[in-house]
Amino acid sequence: MEPHKHSSVETDYLQEAVLDASIQFPHALSKNALNPKGVFLTGVTGLLGAYLLDELLHKTQALVYCLVRAETKELAGQRLIKHMQAYGLWQPALAHRVIAMAGDVAQPRFALSETQFQELAEQVDVIYHSAGLINMRYSYARLKPTNVLGVVEGLRLAGLVKTKPFHFVSSIAVFYSDAHPPHLTLHESDVPQFHPGLKGDYGKSKWVADRLVAAAQARGLPACIYRPTRIMGHSRTGALNDTRELLPRVVKGCIQMGAYPDWDIDVTWVPVDYVSRTMVHVASKPQAFGQAFHLFNPAPIPWRVLMDNLHNLGYALQEIPHEQWRQELRHHATHNSAVDQADKAFYAALMMAFTGLHYLFHQRPPFDAAQTLAVLADSGISCPPIDPALIAVYVAYWQKNGFLPAPA
Repeated sequence: MEPHKHSSVETDYLQEAVLDASIQFPHALSKNALNPKGVFLTGVTGLLGAYLLDELLHKTQALVYCLVRAETKELAGQRLIKHMQAYGLWQPALAHRVIAMAGDVAQPRFALSETQFQELAEQVDVIYHSAGLINMRYSYARLKPTNVLGVVEGLRLAGLVKTKPFHFVSSIAVFYSDAHPPHLTLHESDVPQFHPGLKGDYGKSKWVADRLVAAAQARGLPACIYRPTRIMGHSRTGALNDTRELLPRVVKGCIQMGAYPDWDIDVTWVPVDYVSRTMVHVASKPQAFGQAFHLFNPAPIPWRVLMDNLHNLGYALQEIPHEQWRQELRHHATHNSAVDQADKAFYAALMMAFTGLHYLFHQRPPFDAAQTLAVLADSGISCPPIDPALIAVYVAYWQKNGFLPAPA
């Protein structure tokens, strides 16, 4: 099978967001759309994907077909089980409902044969697309196969044989551009506008994918678009095994340096369990089809308060001016022998790209979540606040898995 190809010429992002005319939704909605017998899930070996699988196994009776990047079905199953075990989520008693499929989200038909793709279209009633490549340093060309073309293949699957609701994990980053002034509140019905200054190629890849799903909605697909802020660990266990996320690394760097910058910003972490519970609940509500949902923490905290909490947990930290912190970061990345090579490389890249990354902290417009709150009314689902208890849970987990040192 030929891999997706991309061009090295300058990208026309508006053209990238035009959905292939062959992707249509002429068939009736699956009769099991609200009570699925089969669910297709991508991204299961990520943080959100693991918790989506867990939620689907407990809130539905469906068989869950999980796409896993692997060469064989056996290896796919092994990788899936290992990942779920790492989060304490694997339950052998439910294993008969989990079907691992060897494939690749970045390939045409997810690297499945035509027969497999057709059979999958017949077997599933709902699609959850949470797969994504998150790397702020990658080019759009490198991100496109996974973040854009993978979405196109998912939309193609959604229209094959029967129409299937499509639940897509986008990002609030689609609004991070000068097209949306930071003083204007953004509602879930607002359309993310493209602007050449959209920060980072990751944000551009998510914007294109977001608009492709919106185009499918306009053609009749009952799709939901979820736009979370930074997804963090479980609110009760703190589980977050992938600490490549920017802000945890910055926190670690501050602890290792004993100093933090004087940023006037809010921390808007959203626990993964809130996102997974919300998505599976929304999927059961037909009135939610065709809408977008902003998933952010309604109780963010100032950066300085986060640092105060770390200090209260035993870490010696002092506030210093931003420019001084950058200078110390440079020293930390190049001369401090206590920092491992992987972190040195990260901090070096952070310094090079810091202007763009810093924008993600400073230029956030306010967001509204009225549609999310309406569909969650009487569900018992709410976003845990970022308070001392949640911060302590995260820090305890990071200490347990060796990401953070214990306080001196």
